[in-house]
Amino acid sequence: MIKGIYYISRTLESKFKNIEIVSNNLANISTTGFKRELPFAELVARYSNQSIKQLTDYSQGNLLQTSNQLDLAINGKGFFAVQGKNGTEYTRNGRFKISEEGYLVNEQGNKVLGKKGEINLREFSSDQLQLLGISKKGEIKVGTSVVDELQISTVHDPSMLERKGGLNFDSTEESFHDANTEEFEIQQGWLEESNSNAITEMHSMIDINKDYETGQKMMNSLDTSLEKANEIGRV
Repeated sequence: MIKGIYYISRTLESKFKNIEIVSNNLANISTTGFKRELPFAELVARYSNQSIKQLTDYSQGNLLQTSNQLDLAINGKGFFAVQGKNGTEYTRNGRFKISEEGYLVNEQGNKVLGKKGEINLREFSSDQLQLLGISKKGEIKVGTSVVDELQISTVHDPSMLERKGGLNFDSTEESFHDANTEEFEIQQGWLEESNSNAITEMHSMIDINKDYETGQKMMNSLDTSLEKANEIGRV
């Protein structure tokens, strides 16, 4: 009976984590480049140890036209590379801007990386930057001047990626490499929307809540039975 309470408590713990994940997906439905997390996959390993792996859905989100020349979306595979506090990080959020120092940066101020390194546009005037164009393969030009080419990176196994702060990812298990140019296109003046769907997430939330309530009832029933058994033992 005690073992039953233990297993149910573990189940309730995982269900609660699932609720947190789905709640986060719902909260980020309008977040540019957000990739929804899947409920925890619970695997019973050898010796009955339970390992829980957090999974992310990297499927393509819908593209939204903004007509802002610094808004970029990746249609296909790959990630933008940005300079994070602890090294290079990768993101699908292409809402960029030009910093006061002339660098192309994301919303957090992280510098966007090109094939030559940090992308700096300070040599160009405001009028010249009106002619900034980015090709489908990531080549950055101001008028006829080629500045750099966006670093678009990918990994063989996205399940090995780790979610960092904000909308960035990194990996300690697998190295990033240049994405195949045939597998992506850069869309200038567009943003990739979150791949979370309100209907899907609400359906998941309802199912998880039902399972959680069932587990609670079972826990209460076992707890009551255990209490009665203790009372009989004292008699």
